[in-house]
Amino acid sequence: MKKNSTFKLILLVLLFIALAFEVIRDALAKNGDFAGYVLTGNLVLDGENIYSDALINTWPPFFALVSVPIAIFDNFNLYICRFTWLSLTVLAMFFVVQFVVRMALNKNLHFSLPRISKKNLENEIPIHSWLVLVPFLISFRYLLDNLANIQINVFILFFTVLSIYYFSKGKKWIAALFLAFGISLKVYPVFLLLYFIVKREWTMVGKTLFFCVGFASLPFMVFGYEQTVDYYSFWYNQNVVPFASVAHKNQSYFSMMRSLLTHESPGLNQPLNEEIYVNVFNLSIEQVKLVSYALLILLGSSVVYLFREKLSKQHKLKAFLEYTFILTIIPILSPLAWKAYFIFLFPAYFINFLFLFEMKNMIGKALRRFLLVNYYLSILLVVFSSELFLGKYYSDVMEAYSCITIGTIVLAGNILCFYINIDKYHQLSSSD
Repeated sequence: MKKNSTFKLILLVLLFIALAFEVIRDALAKNGDFAGYVLTGNLVLDGENIYSDALINTWPPFFALVSVPIAIFDNFNLYICRFTWLSLTVLAMFFVVQFVVRMALNKNLHFSLPRISKKNLENEIPIHSWLVLVPFLISFRYLLDNLANIQINVFILFFTVLSIYYFSKGKKWIAALFLAFGISLKVYPVFLLLYFIVKREWTMVGKTLFFCVGFASLPFMVFGYEQTVDYYSFWYNQNVVPFASVAHKNQSYFSMMRSLLTHESPGLNQPLNEEIYVNVFNLSIEQVKLVSYALLILLGSSVVYLFREKLSKQHKLKAFLEYTFILTIIPILSPLAWKAYFIFLFPAYFINFLFLFEMKNMIGKALRRFLLVNYYLSILLVVFSSELFLGKYYSDVMEAYSCITIGTIVLAGNILCFYINIDKYHQLSSSD
C-alpha cells in the first residue's frame, strides 16, 4: 500500500516537472494563437480594423477588447507575458479539477502530509488519488496542446465550470456573469445556456442574457455604432454562416458527417501528399446538412426529454452528470472543434472513473463490462491517436477517421448510461 502511494507521488511530481518544463519552453515561443490575441489588442490600440489580418477570423468583437491588456503586457515584455499566461493556464486547470471534485463528491483536493490526521481528511481527497490522477493523465494531451499553442480554452473551461459551481450553490448572479463572459469570449459555452433553457431555469437564463448584452455593448462604446455593426456583421458572415453549413474540416460532429457522407478528403496534410477518403456515401453538401441536423435533432430531443425534470438539490450527483454531459458535447457541437477544445473532457473522464471504479454498485456487472469497453475505447481514440504515440502520419490518418469525435461520442454515451442507472440505483436503495 505504501509503495502504491509512493508511486503516485512520484507520478505527480513528474507531472509537475513536465508542466513546468512546458510552461518555460512555450514562454520562449512567439507563435501560437496567443500571437493572434496580441495582434488583435494592438489593432485596437492603433485604431485599425480588428479583422484586417487573416490570423484574426473567429473571435467576436468583445474578444478584441479583452485582448488589449494582453497586448499592453506583451509589448512591455513578451516573455514575461507568455510565462504569466501559461502559469495562469496551469493554475486554472488545477481549479477546474478542484471544483469538479468538489461538485461531484462534496470534497476538496489537498496535498497529503503525514502529520494530517484522518479526521481532518473526511471532506478532502488527496491530489495524488487515482480518482484525480487518471482523468488528469487522460486529459494531459489537451492541456499540453493548449500550452504549446498558448490558447485560451482552459480559461473558457474554467469560467464554465465556475458558472456551474456557483449555480449549484444558488449564486445565480455570479454564475451568470462567468457564463456570459465565457460566451462573449468564444461562443461555444452557449450550449450550457441552452441547457438552462431546457431546465426552465429562467432566472439564470435572464441574468446570463443580461450580462451577454452588456458585454456585447462594450464594443459600441469603444469603436462607435457603425464600426461595431460592421465588425459583428463580418464576424457573423465569416464564421457563423459558413460553419452552420457543415463547411469546416476539424474534429466536430459536422466535420465527421461531412467526411462520412461525401466523397471528399478530410483535407489533412499527409507527408506523402496522399488523399484519404473515409466516406460510406457520396451525398451533396445540402444532403449532408439535412442528414446531420436531422440526426442531431433526433438525438438532441431524446436527451432533452431525459433531462426534462427540474434540477434537484437533493440529488447533486445526478445534476453533476447532466452538467458533465453538456461539457462533453460542447467540443463536438462547436463548428470550430480544434483538438485543444477537448480539454473539456476532463469532467467526463473523471465521472467515468468514479462510476466504473469507485462506485461499482451503481450499475450491474454486464452493463459495467460494456461501459468499461467504451471507456477504454474512448481513451484509445482520444488519447493514443496523438503524434506522441503514432507519429504525425498515422495520427493524421486516425484524425481523418474522426477518432477524437467518435471517442467523445462514446464517452458521452457512457454518461447517459450512468444517468439512467443512477435513478434505478436510488429506487432500489429507497425500497430497501
